[in-house]
Amino acid sequence: MKKLRIILFIFFTGLFCYLLSPAVFATTNDLGIYTKEILIVQSYQRDYYHTRVLEEGIEAVLFDSGEKVRIRYEFLDTKSSLDADNFKALAELMTQKYQQVSLDGIILCDDDALLFYNQYGKTIWPNTTYVVSTGINSLRPYSQGIPGMVIIEERPDVSKNVALALEQNQAKAIKTLHFIYDETTTSNEMRSDIVSMLAEKYPEYESQHYFDKTPEELKTIVDNSGDTDLFFYVLYSRDRNGITYHYDEVPRYILKNAKNPVYALWDFYLGTGVVGGYVASSYKYGESAANTLLDLWAGQSVSPLVYEDGSHYQYMFDYNVLKTYQLSYVPEGATVINKPVSYFEKNKNLIILFSVITGVLITIIGLLLYAIREKNILNQKTVEIADLNQEIVDTQKVLISKLGAVIETRSFETANHVKRVARVSAYLAREYGLSERDVTILSAVSPMHDVGKIGIGENILHKPGRLSEQEFEIMKYHTNIGYEILKSSEREMLRYASLVALEHHKKWGGGGYPSGKSGLDIHIFARITAIADVYDALRSIRSYKEAWSQESAVAYLLEEKGKFFEPKLVDIFVTNIVEIEALRSATSEDELNDFSQMYKYLKEQMMDE
Repeated sequence: MKKLRIILFIFFTGLFCYLLSPAVFATTNDLGIYTKEILIVQSYQRDYYHTRVLEEGIEAVLFDSGEKVRIRYEFLDTKSSLDADNFKALAELMTQKYQQVSLDGIILCDDDALLFYNQYGKTIWPNTTYVVSTGINSLRPYSQGIPGMVIIEERPDVSKNVALALEQNQAKAIKTLHFIYDETTTSNEMRSDIVSMLAEKYPEYESQHYFDKTPEELKTIVDNSGDTDLFFYVLYSRDRNGITYHYDEVPRYILKNAKNPVYALWDFYLGTGVVGGYVASSYKYGESAANTLLDLWAGQSVSPLVYEDGSHYQYMFDYNVLKTYQLSYVPEGATVINKPVSYFEKNKNLIILFSVITGVLITIIGLLLYAIREKNILNQKTVEIADLNQEIVDTQKVLISKLGAVIETRSFETANHVKRVARVSAYLAREYGLSERDVTILSAVSPMHDVGKIGIGENILHKPGRLSEQEFEIMKYHTNIGYEILKSSEREMLRYASLVALEHHKKWGGGGYPSGKSGLDIHIFARITAIADVYDALRSIRSYKEAWSQESAVAYLLEEKGKFFEPKLVDIFVTNIVEIEALRSATSEDELNDFSQMYKYLKEQMMDE
C-alpha cells in the first residue's frame, strides 16, 4: 500500500510539472490567439476595387510578418455620401462600438478617412498610439504633420502620363488635352494639381476639364472628339446628381468609340478600355501602410510625412488596346497585361518537368545500352513492315485509279475523266460536310464507278449512236458486274468501291438502276460520284455526242434536282460551279491519256490479221 501511494505521488507530481512546463504553454499560445489588433478605416465602400486591393496589400504584409494580427474593418462610403451629419452619426456609433476595444494600430485609407479621423479619431480611439494614413492626395493641409500619425502621400505623376501620351501619338497633331474627373475629395485635389502642372509644362496645348458631367454627357464628348484630342481618365465614381457607379462602369461605357487611346492614372482601370499609362498601384500603397505600422511596432524612427517618390507607380498597358490603336512605343520595363503567352511561358512547368524526366531517361539509357540496341533492331524491322504495309495501301489506291482510267479508255473516253470525277467528288464531299477520312476514301474509290464496263461488249461500248432498249439493258448490268468484281468484306477500300460501282446510277427520286433504293438509302459516296460523273460526261466529247456547254450542263442538273440527284448536292454544285470548272481544267495530262490511242491501234492490228 505504501508503495502504491509513492507511485501515485510520483505520477501526479510529474503530471503537474508537465502542465506547468513552458513547452505546454508554448503550444497553447500557438493555437492562433491574436497578439495584436488593428483597425482599417476605408474611405469608400467594400465593392470599390481600389478599396479591396488596398486591403490585400495590407493583409499580405501583416500575414507574412509573423505577427498574429486580428484586423477589423470600417467603411465610410464617402463616394455615396460625404455629409457632415453622416460623419457625426458614424462617430457616435463608433464611439459606442469601440468603447471596450484596445487597438494596437489604425490604418486610414485615402483622404476622407484621414478627414474623419482628424475630426473624431481621438474621441473614438483615445488610447491608440500608432496611426498610419495612406493614399493621401495632398499633404498641403498637413504640412506640419499630425501628432502620433504617419501620412503617406499618393500623388500620381500626371506630367509623365501626358509626356507618354504625346510620345505614343506624336504622328498626330494633338491640340487639346481632356481630363475626366468627378467632384469627390480625391478628384478635387487632383484637378488643382493638374491645372497647375499644365500651365507650367504644357502651355502650348489647350485643356478641358470635365468634373460635373453625367456619363451620358461624357460619352457624347468622347464620341465627338477628333484625331487632335487626347483624353485622360482620372477618377469618376459619382455624377453631379449624386448617383454613384462601380469603378469600371463609366469607363467601359464612355470609351467604346474613342478615336484616340485614353490614358489612366490608376492600375485598376486597365481592362476597361484605357490603354494604360504611368499608373498608381493601390496594392503598393497598402503594402507601404502595413510596413510602416510594423516599423512603428519595432520601435523604429519613421518620418511623419512620407512624400511620393515614385515607388508606388509603374508603366502599365493593355496589350489589346495598344494593338487596337497601333501604338508601338512602350517604355522599357513596362508591364503589359493581356499579352499573348508564349509557348514556353505557357508550358514552362511542363518543359522543366520534361527536361528532368529526359535527364533521368538518358541516365537509364546509359545503363541499358545493350538492351536498347537489341530493341532498336526489332523496332527497325517493325518500321520496315509498317512502311511496306503503307506502300501496299498506297499501291492499292493507285491501282484502283489506274484501273478506272483503263476502263474509261476501253470506252474510248479520256482517261482524265476518272481523275476529274475523283477531284470533283472530293470537293463536293468536303462542302457536304464529310470528314477528311471519308473525303480521302471517296477520292480513291470514285474512279472505279464504271469498272463493270469491263464485262460489256465492245459493240455496245463503242456504238456511236443511241443504244437500243435491249442494248441499254445490257449496259445497265455493268453496275452489278462492278459490284461483284470489287465486293470484299475484309477490305474497306474495296467495299466502298463496290457500293459506288453498284449505286452510282440509282436516282434520288427512285427509278434508277439497279432498282430498289432511293433518297438517303443510296450511299452518300454513290450520290456524290453520280453527280460528278454525269456533269463531267456531259461536258466531255464522247463517241456518241459533242461536249455540252457549262450552261446546258448546269441546266440539266437543276432539271434533275430531286429526281436523279440529291437537292443538297445540286445546290452545292451550282453554287461552286466556278471552283468545280477550275478543278476540271487543272487535271494534268499523264501517260494514261495515251491509252485511247494505244487501244485503238491494237484493235486495228487485230482486225487486219
